[in-house]
Amino acid sequence: MRALLAVAATLLLISPYAQAQRGGGGAGAGGRGGGRGAAPPAAPLNPGFECFANVETPEFPLPALQARVDGTLWLSIHLNAQAGIEKIDTQVTSAWSTAKALLTPAVEKAVRASKFKTDCAGKTVDVVYRYELHGEAMANPKPTNRMDAPNIEYIESQPAKK
Repeated sequence: MRALLAVAATLLLISPYAQAQRGGGGAGAGGRGGGRGAAPPAAPLNPGFECFANVETPEFPLPALQARVDGTLWLSIHLNAQAGIEKIDTQVTSAWSTAKALLTPAVEKAVRASKFKTDCAGKTVDVVYRYELHGEAMANPKPTNRMDAPNIEYIESQPAKK
């Protein structure tokens, strides 16, 4: 049930991005109408991981692993004129009330340790970090990561191989 809620929330939150990728043309505010013209797909409103010169992967915090807390963090990273971080806005979607406190520090630490391309200076970069739990709870899982689309990184717990 928790996984179903997480999937539903994720789909609702990424639908504007998906619509932009499909070229969701038509009339309406911001070009988000339901029309399906022959226009090429529109670029996302803000760039994603393509603005990172070096992406640091956040850890899966041990307290979150032990408590079986997962969730999705949506970041809008505002870059200054020197492509440094000016401000990070974070939204968390999770079935767990403790997800924000457990997951946000690790993600923001990794983003602050990352380097951004100078041609993205002054822009807002939108990325998503999705924490997923796989397998049984264990003392020392081996976290993995993978990228999907231009702005989603998954941090997954995997059971250790014995």
